[in-house]
Amino acid sequence: MVPAQELTLAQARALQLAAQGLLAPTAKTATRLALRRCIERMQLLQIDTIHVVARSPYLVLFSRLGAYPAQWLDEALASGQLFEAWAHEACFVPQAQLALHRSHNRTTRRHWGLEMGRDLDAQQQLHVARLLAHVREKGPVRSSDFERTDGRSGGWWGWKDEKRWLEALFARGDLMVARRDRFQRVYDLAERVCPAVLDMEMPDADVVHAEFVARSVQALGITQARWINDYFRTKPRLRDADLNRATPRCCRRSIPWCGTGSVSR
Repeated sequence: MVPAQELTLAQARALQLAAQGLLAPTAKTATRLALRRCIERMQLLQIDTIHVVARSPYLVLFSRLGAYPAQWLDEALASGQLFEAWAHEACFVPQAQLALHRSHNRTTRRHWGLEMGRDLDAQQQLHVARLLAHVREKGPVRSSDFERTDGRSGGWWGWKDEKRWLEALFARGDLMVARRDRFQRVYDLAERVCPAVLDMEMPDADVVHAEFVARSVQALGITQARWINDYFRTKPRLRDADLNRATPRCCRRSIPWCGTGSVSR
């Protein structure tokens, strides 16, 4: 077991800022590689459509990279270097994590998109199957490709049927986001977006959970045990004792754990 250590508040703050890529000054010139490494460092980049100056993922990257062409993020998604997943919330995630997220969604995660898909009645399930067949035959689609016929306005969560069905297929893993078109999701078959999913070996739930815990702490730099599960929205909430048991594995990965030490002012 790693002996308990005491950190000053300034040291604790520096650990977290460094882990998130906010401690070092930005490079004079941003690069596509730096953008991808920035997301790899954070493990995920949350997507939020609300914006004033710009949508939040672009601002998060700007705070770490400085000025960069915004289309680089879209291009990284379209080229398969990133993919979209439900993690903390909707997120851009490095391609190397694809098997972890697909396994977690299939075996463990209780996401509302999956629950929505399961709750559809038999008639709507038939529509979902037809929509999947349509994508298979015709190619990528956006929800805006389908005309609304229920007479309602499209409020914040007032989705048309096709949008709900697409999201259920996305949560289930049948579809992936191939690219974004004016920030709208463009859905396609998972095997066309990433052919590797056909032969992808899925890690078991215990491996996925341990990996997400380790990646959460690496991204946070320093954390209380009870904060860790929220990074990837895993369950259950951890206790200090859970970290004590996991410490040897994390030391091998050179991840700074907190939970066995303390912070002083």
